[in-house]
Amino acid sequence: MEERYGVRPPRHRTLTLGAVAGAAAVALGWLLWVAWIHATPDVRGELRSFSVVSEHQVDLVIDIQRTQGASVLCMVKAQASDHVIVAEDEIEVPLGEAGNLVFEATIETEREATSVTVTDCRYEALRSWRLG
Repeated sequence: MEERYGVRPPRHRTLTLGAVAGAAAVALGWLLWVAWIHATPDVRGELRSFSVVSEHQVDLVIDIQRTQGASVLCMVKAQASDHVIVAEDEIEVPLGEAGNLVFEATIETEREATSVTVTDCRYEALRSWRLG
């Protein structure tokens, strides 16, 4: 085989392994950084409670934790008993002090909701950045 294909010098193998190890280290570092950023967000929102007021209206209470006083947007979804989404709305929490706060909101539904979830809370400045 050596006569047919030749022999690569050991230095070539060392350079290849070094390049692969370097690329793997960079990829792992990026992955850890992304995991850390998403595990420790600047703003969090959790549903504290909700009550079905009528067939087309739900009141909810959201616990917000924010590190800045900027306004916050949270996506709210309501589902019916057959798991169909009957409302999807973006709730805006106005400017205020940083820290923990309780925010009350009302959403309109297509028909009676049986569950509500709050997801994707972020600062409003990110909305214009994403849309722009």
